[in-house]
Amino acid sequence: MSCITWNCRGLGNTATVKELHEIAKKFVPTVLCVVETQVNKARVEGLKGTLGYDNAFAISSSGRSGGIGMFWNNDTKVEILPFFQYHIDSIISVNGGEPWRFTCVYGEAQTAERHKTWDVLKFIKASSPLPQVCMGDFKEVLRRSEHVGVHERSHVQIAGFREMLDVCGLYDLGFEGRNWTFEKKVAGGSYCRVRLDRALAMADWCTRFLMARVSHLTAAASDHDPIMLRWQQVSGRKGRKKRKIFRYEMMWEAHDEFFPMLAKTWLDAGKACTVKEL
Repeated sequence: MSCITWNCRGLGNTATVKELHEIAKKFVPTVLCVVETQVNKARVEGLKGTLGYDNAFAISSSGRSGGIGMFWNNDTKVEILPFFQYHIDSIISVNGGEPWRFTCVYGEAQTAERHKTWDVLKFIKASSPLPQVCMGDFKEVLRRSEHVGVHERSHVQIAGFREMLDVCGLYDLGFEGRNWTFEKKVAGGSYCRVRLDRALAMADWCTRFLMARVSHLTAAASDHDPIMLRWQQVSGRKGRKKRKIFRYEMMWEAHDEFFPMLAKTWLDAGKACTVKEL
């Protein structure tokens, strides 16, 4: 089971839609989310059949800015909660499993307005006790080493992001793959590379899905790479089954056929032996 989120930089482009279809076909995510669709709700939801999904929910862009879409199949129960221009909040249950909360995030593009994203996520956390995952393009880093190139980020910007994580009890799930999710070529032939897209989860979600891991994928149609979160429900320890303890019941002796059955079973079992003989 998995979820993929991708800042696709617009679904008005045929090449982008084609690459999104290839991603869906290759990885078959349980839930597929796209942000910055730059098109209206109907156009995004109309892609569900093309992408191989039964259901879709989308938020229209504001002109050429924003827009979010979410796709899933009938074997996944998704309850869409109150949403906003920059996030879709939902409760997910896969194959009848225990529900948990999934929030697809598209952070405020303007640095001065980014605190609004943090405030919304704090509100979402306070509104439900369910284990939660937040995933998407947060437009921010957790440490300066996650931004390589021009336009260094200030400590104030990073501190706001980190403070939100502390308040919400969210933890960065890490990643496999290259160190960045956003790449932009700058003057002089060098690149600005930043880890803007990530998955964050609460401790109780991590406990339920101990094997969860995040992978940075690659895509040509956008300057952002898709990220994929794989998870598997913890269903108890595997291996040898615990043997049941045998308990002798005195009431068995009250049955007329008990002693004849015991004698027959003893004779059919072959030679008996003591513990010392073993």
